[in-house]
Amino acid sequence: MLTSRSIALIGLLLVTAALVTLPIRQTDGIVMHGNAPIKKATVRWQGECERTITDSRGRFRLRDRLGAHRVTAYASGYRIASAEHGIGRLTLRMQALPDSDNRDYEWIEPHPDPAKPNNCANCHAEIHREWQSSAHAASAVNSKFLSLFDGDGKHPTWNARKEHPDGAAVCAACHVPTLRSASLDYDIREAKADARSGIHCDACHKVTDVPADKLGLLFGRDALEWLRPTAGDAITYGPLDDAVRPGESFAYMPVYRQSRYCGACHEGIVFGVHAYGTYSEWLESPAKKQGKQCQDCHMAPTGTLTNIAPRKGGVERRPETLASHAMPGATAAMLRRAVSMQVATRIEKNDRVLEIEIVANHVGHRVPTGYVDRHLVLVVKAAAADANHVVDLTRGERLPQSAGAWSGLPGRIYAKRLIGEKDRTPTPFWLPVERVDDTRLFPGQPDRRTFAFPASTKRATVELWHRRFWAEVAESRGWRDNDTLIASAIVTWD
Repeated sequence: MLTSRSIALIGLLLVTAALVTLPIRQTDGIVMHGNAPIKKATVRWQGECERTITDSRGRFRLRDRLGAHRVTAYASGYRIASAEHGIGRLTLRMQALPDSDNRDYEWIEPHPDPAKPNNCANCHAEIHREWQSSAHAASAVNSKFLSLFDGDGKHPTWNARKEHPDGAAVCAACHVPTLRSASLDYDIREAKADARSGIHCDACHKVTDVPADKLGLLFGRDALEWLRPTAGDAITYGPLDDAVRPGESFAYMPVYRQSRYCGACHEGIVFGVHAYGTYSEWLESPAKKQGKQCQDCHMAPTGTLTNIAPRKGGVERRPETLASHAMPGATAAMLRRAVSMQVATRIEKNDRVLEIEIVANHVGHRVPTGYVDRHLVLVVKAAAADANHVVDLTRGERLPQSAGAWSGLPGRIYAKRLIGEKDRTPTPFWLPVERVDDTRLFPGQPDRRTFAFPASTKRATVELWHRRFWAEVAESRGWRDNDTLIASAIVTWD
């Protein structure tokens, strides 16, 4: 007699056998440019990860996917092609990219505007929201940047236009890449329309390459290879090789997922000073050896975005395939993830000793990086039993005058200090620099510091701060949000 378990097993075997005998449905097709087949084109169902490559005759065979209805094809030098799945063999016809860059191209503005249907945010609302929170969106109007650019009209020092009048175009190359200037003055304060949006969507998505051999010597818009179309030709470049939407065309460019794309603005020898070195730091980092790119950290998917143009022709995608455009940099959260501090105590003869270890981890560059004036300040304050009785240092490093109100206290600055004429330090990168003192953290390399105090010491406070600007700059301009606490510890001696 068959038991219920036996009947269930027989049923499972019958179902399995039926599944094995079912034919796998496939879609056949060919990818063409005019009458010529395109070999080695990448073909897939739009929004799906599985893909295939065309053979020497441009032919492909793609396994059918439930719910998928549009097949796309990409090949270098062409716009992405597509065809709707139907009966019979598919033909995907590719069109070439523009022949040359159109320097008279009218840039598309990023912000939503019903009167301008091509504006980016009209379709890409969530991406626009992310981008609007980024430093890129404010690159032309950031008040601190503009204060260093022209001194707010009242600061004669740390004033690039006053101290280096011919350097305005250098700033504009990165901060306002679409600014046009008939006089070649490139006064950022006069930016309007798309230029006032700084590093905006259309400026980024008209890039086809960033040659790495000139990074640092050419930067900003001068390092980018733009391929802007003629009027009436709506084309966008980016990291998706299956982007298709009625009324416009798209092309896939691998550079959008590569660090050299970021290097256009984040690597620069300016006025003879290596003022921006994030890309070259990445080249020497463990992250690069591990195959990690800038975008892996600074455009990491949020895990919530699944459609970049919902109800506007976009398709549902896996969230891990869509990058975030918030592009965080030296935020408090990112700094605290990137830098750790360990503090240990010991008694040594008549001294109370602090051992401090600071490590930069999970970063692809030195810390801090970016704008050359950014730095870390380690501040140590020790006291006797009475917390108001501050004890003096018996052995160890003291903070220099550039630490501002903390100068003279036990501690250390991690910075790329530019030393100018007559040993002026810090000095702006647009003034003559005699030498550089670089004490910033290397990824994965611990920095250890020892501080000793007299036997009367009972407790110590250790703090690690990130400063965006040197104290003399921030204090003279009244910037009270200059310091960010990264790590802190309170230790005691029995």
